[in-house]
Amino acid sequence: MKTRLLIALAAALGAGACTAPSGEFVPDVAQPPWVPVSAQLAAFDSCEDALEGIQDAAIAALGDWEPGGETRGGIEFAEEEAGAVADAEAPTAAGDQTSHSETNNAVAGVDEPDIVKTDGTYVYSVVNQVLRVVDTRSTEVVAERALDTYSWDHRLFLGDGELLLMYTQDVETDETYYSQFRIERLDPATLDVLDRFAMEGSMVDARLVGGEVRLAVSSQPQLEPVWNLMWDGHSDADDVAEALRDTEIEDWLPEFEVNGEAGDIDCADVAHPERFSGNSLSVLALPADGGWEGAEPHTVMADGETVHGTTESLYIAHYDYAWDETEPEAETELYRFAFEDGQPRLAGEAAVPGTLLNQYSLSEYDGHLRVATTENDTAWWGGCGPMTDCAWEIAPQDQEPSKSTVTVFAVGEDSLEQTGSVTDLGVDEQIYAVRFIGDTGYVVTFRQTDPLYTVDLTDPANPVVTGELKITGYSGYLHPVGDDRLLGVGQEATEDGMTTGLQVSLFDTGADEATVLDQYFMPNADSAVQWDPHAFLYWADTAIAVMPTTSWGENGYDYQSGALVLDVGDDTLTEAAWIEHDGGTDEESGYYQEVLRAIVIGDELWTLSTSGLQANGLGGDYIEAGSVAW
Repeated sequence: MKTRLLIALAAALGAGACTAPSGEFVPDVAQPPWVPVSAQLAAFDSCEDALEGIQDAAIAALGDWEPGGETRGGIEFAEEEAGAVADAEAPTAAGDQTSHSETNNAVAGVDEPDIVKTDGTYVYSVVNQVLRVVDTRSTEVVAERALDTYSWDHRLFLGDGELLLMYTQDVETDETYYSQFRIERLDPATLDVLDRFAMEGSMVDARLVGGEVRLAVSSQPQLEPVWNLMWDGHSDADDVAEALRDTEIEDWLPEFEVNGEAGDIDCADVAHPERFSGNSLSVLALPADGGWEGAEPHTVMADGETVHGTTESLYIAHYDYAWDETEPEAETELYRFAFEDGQPRLAGEAAVPGTLLNQYSLSEYDGHLRVATTENDTAWWGGCGPMTDCAWEIAPQDQEPSKSTVTVFAVGEDSLEQTGSVTDLGVDEQIYAVRFIGDTGYVVTFRQTDPLYTVDLTDPANPVVTGELKITGYSGYLHPVGDDRLLGVGQEATEDGMTTGLQVSLFDTGADEATVLDQYFMPNADSAVQWDPHAFLYWADTAIAVMPTTSWGENGYDYQSGALVLDVGDDTLTEAAWIEHDGGTDEESGYYQEVLRAIVIGDELWTLSTSGLQANGLGGDYIEAGSVAW
């Protein structure tokens, strides 16, 4: 097993667009210059060609590296402790299929991984390093499994008769330590492991479509000799370059295994942009019901930060950036993978100037991909934001003001071709929320006030801004709640842009420009929905919106964590309930219990917190109907 790449090397390789100061190391290969809109991929002809190309990219990136540093201390990583426990009332392969809500997904029919799933009878959750199964009929934990302390980013999929657990495990052997992504197919009745796929790296994201799990895994190369040289305090860049020339292709491509059997990545399945750092992104598909021995990851020598999935495609966005003495430059490279017969295929690439907010900045509709980005946004690199100074205090005074753009691409069999764009949205602001609904886009930008832009995308060659609604505060998440109705969850703010508390807005989107119908405000409060849409629940049957909310009260000192339930009328927002869990605080650690998710099962609203699960009657007074603590 190879060792994990030191973070410092990744930083040096990632700085490949920078120019080496005069008199310092000049690599024997030239780093391609940073040119905006440069996402063009090429495949390597052979493993020898791949190795040489990767080494050249790594050596070119050394131009900005300075010798020296401290070695990282050893950390003991324990292997995962197996041992699920289950009692006599463990769940069967499928529950009674009571009417229930699902994860708040961006695209219908494309499930996203989350910390809680339900089949209408059992609730499967992973909280505080423990995977649990709760029978909602008896409100009892019927199976549970403690997860290793050094595992993280636990998420779940629920298929037809199988539970899928995904996480990253930090592993240490006598010779090395590294991070390993794992996905396990579990028996939902016992939590026994039926299949396991493992790959060096960590999961970027995943989607479950039609019984197929589509995965994107990010990996760093494993270079023990290079690591040692960079941190021994005596070697220079020439020594490191020589060590890079001694690497083998296996050092750069991630290892993977299925049920303990090692697999190989075909060099013919490795693609690369003109400029890359040495990190890799692997895309693969696994059938949810097993049979993983045929897994064939396809790898791009690039990072990946944002994933957007459709029934046919997986879009992966990679941020590429450079900066000179005056200002940063950034673009977002887009890679589209299509899936055929259980195998991914690279089916197009493109680039847009600026950066994405999240996956809601991407949308595929009627054969076109729409992308919303912010250009010249210093927030991503200088710690700047509304009412916040730049952390590095290096924001250039003469930099062009930020602006946002919506770009449209035609999606071909193997291509993404730009058809049109509209720009200059939110000049001197940045995007805080995006939602594409049919042939209309809604974009929220913010600095002091919140313009909600309406963008008509009917003509892909000529997107047009038809409305610009300005209100104080901003929406961090947008959700459709019926015909011509849009709900925004975010923050109220003063005229100067100082946030003051949770604000939920109901918009009428029936005209060219949206209008505000009603707003709900809770001072000194916020909701995880603003940055994690999976925390949001809209149940159309009773027209309620539920969101985990943390409040510090009007005086700023009265902490509360609960689930806020709002009745969503045709033109009104009304607080229907505030649901809290018992447990309050852990006196020893001072850790506050926190409501994390809400789901509907039958005629009950179930809320998940760090301290347990609780059921309340749906509607009326929302009377507590049962709970289970842990």
